Amino acid sequence: MSPSLESPEILSLDGLKINLPQDVYNHLAAQYSILDERLLSSIHTTASSHLDKILYSMKTSPADTCCRVNLIHSSVEEVIEGLRGHISTIEHQIVRRHESIKDLVIIRAQPKPNDSDNGALLSCSVPPNQCNNLFPTWSTRADKGWPMSHRAVIVDRFCGEAVLRGANIFVRGILSADAGIAADEEIAVYADLRSPKSKSIPRGLVLENYSGRCVFLGMGFSCCKRSDYFSQSTGVGVRMSQIAGPPQPSLNSILTGSMMLQNLPSICVAHALDPQPGEVILDMCCAPGGKTTHLASLMNNEGMIIACDKSRKKMVSARDFFQSMGASCIIPLALDSTKSLLDDGKNWNSPKIIVDAASSAKKDGLLDIKGFYADSFDRILLDPPCSALGLRPKLLIDAQSSQELSKFATYQRRFVLNAIPLLKTGGTMTYSTCTINACENEDMVKIILSENPCMKLVPIPPELPGLPGLPDRGLTEEECQMVRRFDPCDGGDTMGFFLAKFIKVG
Repeated sequence: MSPSLESPEILSLDGLKINLPQDVYNHLAAQYSILDERLLSSIHTTASSHLDKILYSMKTSPADTCCRVNLIHSSVEEVIEGLRGHISTIEHQIVRRHESIKDLVIIRAQPKPNDSDNGALLSCSVPPNQCNNLFPTWSTRADKGWPMSHRAVIVDRFCGEAVLRGANIFVRGILSADAGIAADEEIAVYADLRSPKSKSIPRGLVLENYSGRCVFLGMGFSCCKRSDYFSQSTGVGVRMSQIAGPPQPSLNSILTGSMMLQNLPSICVAHALDPQPGEVILDMCCAPGGKTTHLASLMNNEGMIIACDKSRKKMVSARDFFQSMGASCIIPLALDSTKSLLDDGKNWNSPKIIVDAASSAKKDGLLDIKGFYADSFDRILLDPPCSALGLRPKLLIDAQSSQELSKFATYQRRFVLNAIPLLKTGGTMTYSTCTINACENEDMVKIILSENPCMKLVPIPPELPGLPGLPDRGLTEEECQMVRRFDPCDGGDTMGFFLAKFIKVG
């Protein structure tokens, strides 16, 4: 090993700090400062900022695994039975129906008695109970921070985030590994934390030559020998047995078509929109399609859902997903929804007439449709591209500047400008994002109301969970109570998310 090689920085998940550029941090912290002030005035002491608590929570997955039932193919009872059969071999996993959302099944791991639960690994940078020494000739290994009792692998950051959601490790996600790893060997798993702009490390790097920054994720069993990690292009390389943070069941390919894993706030969107059989609905930014298929499920697959995304590649994948879920009422289109309002001087035609008259593209079979006329849709689901600052788990947040964040709000307004004319009078629209940035959430609600007198904010159904909107963002107290803000560090333990509901009154 080269004597000039720098030592790696090896962190525990608890010790990992999610850093933001200072102007981004200040921008977000100011939005949540009102919550800090209220907390301090109520407890008369100091406390971490609310933003710091959010960033700490972002490192782990929510404790509950949410399985949304596809009512086209299955029932809640059938999914519960199937899940219980699958996890019967996994101790301390509780499967139950959600108390208020009719098509949601929850899985939660219970603490293991007389054992160190997964939460104990949060503070570990190596596996606990380092008894054996597998590296008698590597005298500096312990000083560098690597485990002595286990060989180790390092996966890329995205693979690491998937591990924290309950996934096993596919070989393509492995970047570096100790020499000598054998099949069925218990190994330690780490995630590389380099930013997207950093120089990548070569796949197959021997762990002894790794000098980057990484975080300990947990333990697993190797499915093959080390050389297979880097000579094969497909297949599972490591089956996880224990992860840092809340335990997550591995449900890959389980009950396919009968259910899908979906975050709780995302499931609330379709229920808030409340689609009815026979209606014509527009999903303006549908890919990858989870919310769209939820609409079809709630509509009993009766009616028409126009599902759009400007990426043809994403829509081809979405079409295949729709078919696997049996959602035949969905019409997938490669269409930029910011340019979807037709004003061509021709006679008005309904979405059904436009769809029936459209021809299919030869290369992928998607219909060639340029847009729709005003007053075409009974309901519109608008979940536009956003800064995604609410996604969990995150081991690194790649937010460049507060100026970059402001561009998302500008782009979101373009979708709104098309959505409102396309919605029928009396129709319903939901607006949602997966970010904690109020400029894309409460501020956008204020813009919609102030610039469009025809749009009326209405309450989200009370049975749906969530918090009121942030104060001091231009909404009245009554309006704050009508929207739903999902906070990663509140008692609900969800991803960061926002949801508002409108009716077009004239």
